Amino acid sequence: MSATADSSDVVEYATIAPRASTSTLVDIDRAGSRLVAVGERGHVLYSDDEGTHWHQGKMPFTRMLTGVSFVDDKFGWAVGHQSMVFHTTDGGETWIRQLDGTKFQQQANQENLVSTEAAYEALSAELEANPDPDRDLELEDALFAFEDAQILVEEPTIPTNLHDVWFMDSDNGWAVGAFGRLVETRDGGKTWENKAHLVLTPEGFHLNGVTGSSRGEVFLAGEGGILFRSLDKGESWEQLESGYPDTFFGIVYDETNQVITAYGIGSALFQSQDLGDTWTSIESPIEATFAGATVTSDGRTALAGPAGVILLIDSADGAIQARTQANRMNHSTLLHLESDNFIAVGLGGARLINLN
Repeated sequence: MSATADSSDVVEYATIAPRASTSTLVDIDRAGSRLVAVGERGHVLYSDDEGTHWHQGKMPFTRMLTGVSFVDDKFGWAVGHQSMVFHTTDGGETWIRQLDGTKFQQQANQENLVSTEAAYEALSAELEANPDPDRDLELEDALFAFEDAQILVEEPTIPTNLHDVWFMDSDNGWAVGAFGRLVETRDGGKTWENKAHLVLTPEGFHLNGVTGSSRGEVFLAGEGGILFRSLDKGESWEQLESGYPDTFFGIVYDETNQVITAYGIGSALFQSQDLGDTWTSIESPIEATFAGATVTSDGRTALAGPAGVILLIDSADGAIQARTQANRMNHSTLLHLESDNFIAVGLGGARLINLN
């Protein structure tokens, strides 16, 4: 299934608000030398002076934006609630909608109906020709799946939310979200494909984070300690075992040092140095649920937590430093600046952080 946005649809733009820079921001990325942050009410903010001053971009969306990814100083993508995807070609100043989540969900529901009906009819015909009482439950499950698919098509469509987005280059990108949602583009977002069937999660667990490398490795993290990887630009996927049973909120990859870090509830920190084959639990010196992370230019993984908590892990020697900011503000994530400071986003907007 592929889907695009209909340019004829009426859209509502986020209000240009004088205090937008103090609103809740959820994610941030670098567009060349520019910083671009996204958050509540469709707010997109960009700064050309390392976070000292912020300007609001023009976004055709008024709900929560949850993730942003840039491949250079011009081309970027943002995702959010209702499975919406947006694209900019001017560094975040103006945006267009690339994927309408409601229409995408309707197409997915229709395709699910067709596939479940075909599966039920095929199994029913097989068992009619070769009765097997031991497979009665299998047939019943197939019927339930078909009936559930019928209900989804008949009821009002409620699109799921997207939680994160990552682009390898200007063509190839992935977004993940609620109930195992995975969408993929090979043409810079002009069309999107539903790939959730390649990363089936138990009980419809959410996928919360996506990251990767310029070589084509892609990694996903989510509820239930779920981790997936693709070593071929998303053509195929395999589930990884971390030994962690709870929720991962995100995942980052230090491509230079080949260190992957997955993080989440209850100070959960797991790292892999072999592309996810094996994982090591990292003991945090401070109790905090980490919500976001970034990789610095000098080989450190920085993680953001509640109450001003920031954790630094050195990829070279594994040394860990924990810092708590005096303002004790909750951080969603952070980004390393050229000045060796950090910019953190969360409740109240963006804040400059000096850890030296």
